[in-house]
Amino acid sequence: MSATPKTQFGYGYNINHKKIQKFNNLPIPKVGPNEILLKIEAAGLCLSDPHTLIAGPLPQQPPLKNKEKFIMGHEIAGSVYEIGSEIEKNLKNTNNKYQKGKRFALQINYCCGHCEFCRIGLDGSCSSTNQAYGLNEDGGFQQYLLIKNLRTLLPIPDNVSFEDAAVCTDSVLTPFHAIQKVKHKIQPTSKILVQGCGGLGLNAIQILKNYGCFIVATDKKEDIKSTALSYGANEFYNDIEEDSNHESQSFDIIFDFVGIQQTVDISNNYLKKRGTLSMIGLGKFQLILPNFLFAVREIEVIYNFGGNSIEQIECMKWISKGLIKPNVTIVDFNKLPDALEDLINDKVRGRVVFRPNKL
Repeated sequence: MSATPKTQFGYGYNINHKKIQKFNNLPIPKVGPNEILLKIEAAGLCLSDPHTLIAGPLPQQPPLKNKEKFIMGHEIAGSVYEIGSEIEKNLKNTNNKYQKGKRFALQINYCCGHCEFCRIGLDGSCSSTNQAYGLNEDGGFQQYLLIKNLRTLLPIPDNVSFEDAAVCTDSVLTPFHAIQKVKHKIQPTSKILVQGCGGLGLNAIQILKNYGCFIVATDKKEDIKSTALSYGANEFYNDIEEDSNHESQSFDIIFDFVGIQQTVDISNNYLKKRGTLSMIGLGKFQLILPNFLFAVREIEVIYNFGGNSIEQIECMKWISKGLIKPNVTIVDFNKLPDALEDLINDKVRGRVVFRPNKL
């Protein structure tokens, strides 16, 4: 293996700017005794990235304070490039788990492993820390990333690409997590509406089709119709209220991957009594829910954010078995700012992934 370079470049957040910044001549961190240097093989672009630039990073949990600058990119997959001295000593006792060249996807949040949520397997809701790769700590929009919390390293199956593994950390995991919460309600006769066929919505359709339910998908983009149908949607509409004959209060479950007032209002119109609204999209910071109308129909509203490490490992198994095929477009890392503008301007279909070490 060639010597580790001394510097790299990356893209990230600067408190003084609303657009992503390129950082040149970044020093590559030295590896501590119990740390790993990960070579970034793939990093995904997400709508949370422009949200971070506009609204600021995910708030840190005191006494930590938000950083004024950090490298963004929270969908990350890579290979072990360098290991710390203590890990080197213990390799025989860990079955070479962290051997150089081993492939890992990252769990986005820094799970502590000992809080009440981590101890019951809900490490995605860790209460001890609110640190997250690319959202308030250095992430994957660079060539090398120092891993201090080894719990965040999740092994990638041999037949899963780095690109698919990176996308799995959020674009697949988030809808998977939301669906797992309500899967006990999904029957072959269940009628389900998926609002929004972006990166997450398309993956939700692929996950849902494995439950044999009837899936109706909606999106304002007409050109996404063929993809949604090929992924498992039974019907697709640009405007379900104008274009379809579906009766009001006729859906058992609605997954909202948009998160704006219009989609909430559509859910109110189409959810049947004792139906479930699963909120995932973050299109607006605040929404008005029809309190009385939801109450008298006993509508269940569930909010979702990310997922847990065991679910992420399961997602990669689904990809390995061909049950999910992420819709990935690989873009030159040097063109990251342009790809981000395309995402903001609704020109992206599926998920954009960069390969920082293939320049």
